[in-house]
Amino acid sequence: MKYIICDFARSNWGKTKTLLEVIKQLKPKALLVEEKSIAPNDKFAIFEMNGKKIVVNTQGDPNSYQEEGLKRAVKEDAYIIVCASRTKGTTEECIYKIAKNGYEIIWFSNFFADNDCLSCVNLFPEITAKSIVNLIQKLIQ
Repeated sequence: MKYIICDFARSNWGKTKTLLEVIKQLKPKALLVEEKSIAPNDKFAIFEMNGKKIVVNTQGDPNSYQEEGLKRAVKEDAYIIVCASRTKGTTEECIYKIAKNGYEIIWFSNFFADNDCLSCVNLFPEITAKSIVNLIQKLIQ
């Protein structure tokens, strides 16, 4: 079974920051095959670990590179796709559509604080990304 690990949250919930941190944390652990900017604050990256491809696509907004990036991940025969989605609508539908290519979906939401806990908020992407990277390593073993 192959996997989609999807950051599932509303708009402005820190999905992009978390997935950019996943890319950063994967770099010393996996071979970076390709990395490109797909929007001012978004990236698409392909890694290889233990002979298996991992694709990270930070776009999860409607009318964005989300679907194109996910289709590319399938074409690349990614074993793990790490991506983002809103909680409903076209981005969520896209995840289910891509999963029909033999992927199991693992949903997660990153930490978020609705208050002014700025000392906490800056740690959330790093902490969440570390968990995702650990999960990737376990799934690839």
